[in-house]
Amino acid sequence: MYQKDIERFAFLYMCGQRDKCLIQGKVKMTFQDFDRLVFITEFLGLDRLSLEIWNQFSAQFQAQLEDLENQLPEDSEDMASAEFIVDTQLRDQWLREFCASVPDEEVRGLINNRLSKIW
Repeated sequence: MYQKDIERFAFLYMCGQRDKCLIQGKVKMTFQDFDRLVFITEFLGLDRLSLEIWNQFSAQFQAQLEDLENQLPEDSEDMASAEFIVDTQLRDQWLREFCASVPDEEVRGLINNRLSKIW
């Protein structure tokens, strides 16, 4: 079994029903869903799954991604130094909602523990 398959399996075990349907293509993904899932999978260290999501869905959000890129100052090559700041409150909300939707209580506790270390 490949690492990306293990990460996909782990994520599908952890996530709620709506995220399962999004990942499996049963529900149409919005740009916010895409952004949220890429963020959450990266936060959880599921880098190969994050890349898989990016590769599978980014083409349909090309216009939105270009709009974000155009918001960067022209002289900035590093997004971390750009003037716009990612809405950290929204990202915190995504993490809380994801954690709350984890069906397994033990896994939910582990994720909550990890989250408590950053908040």
